[in-house]
Amino acid sequence: MAVSFVAAGSLAGNATVATQAIVAPATQYGDVLICAIINKSVTANVVSAPTADWKTVIATEVNDCTTAADDHQFSLFYRRAEASGVTYTFTKATDDNVLFAGVIVAYRGADPDNPLDATAAARTKTAGAADNVTFPAYDPVSTDNRVIFVAFYGNDATTFAAAMSADTNPDCTNDCDVETATGSDASIAFTSGTNDGSNVASRTWASVSTVDAGSTGVVFALQAARNPVWSSIPHTVYQQNQSISRAANW
Repeated sequence: MAVSFVAAGSLAGNATVATQAIVAPATQYGDVLICAIINKSVTANVVSAPTADWKTVIATEVNDCTTAADDHQFSLFYRRAEASGVTYTFTKATDDNVLFAGVIVAYRGADPDNPLDATAAARTKTAGAADNVTFPAYDPVSTDNRVIFVAFYGNDATTFAAAMSADTNPDCTNDCDVETATGSDASIAFTSGTNDGSNVASRTWASVSTVDAGSTGVVFALQAARNPVWSSIPHTVYQQNQSISRAANW
């Protein structure tokens, strides 16, 4: 069972408080939720998830862009969905009165024990204004995975292209392209596709933006469930059946 895109929620953002409520899209139990958050500041400002059920995909980083208005800090979190369409409130340590925005995107069919591929997420930070968002090479370990590219763009008025450069294995489709003119503006976009474990070379993704901006491109992968029968049922039941299966084979 391959990992597949389910749905994307709406971008939520504000420039006045240190919290932001973000609504997840409609999901099934066991889907993987990915929350992408941008804070339009050059100063590191720790972003916290609402519960321990959210896990950090990569450490929060700052992109000090050439144009100050493009400066941003990005964060990516993941968790297993339990209920559909839940609202989650994320918090930044300091109310710095700049845009604080995020979106939640859902995927189905990932491994219930550890949905992330063993290869850590990689990123490319482009400080100068450019139409393209650049992503580094990525070599997943799992041979059945979905490689996900996330673009954090320092301006709005973007329309990300349908295809990336060298768009094979994975051949990506756009999952999410949202933007806001609040504060100093920003866009967040996801594109993803299935991969057989082959190394993915560095890519670019055109934003076809009205105004070019600094950006950060992040790439990581979700590995497919080893036993797809249990990919969308409660984890405790999955564990019980795995134990029974192992006992029967001993």
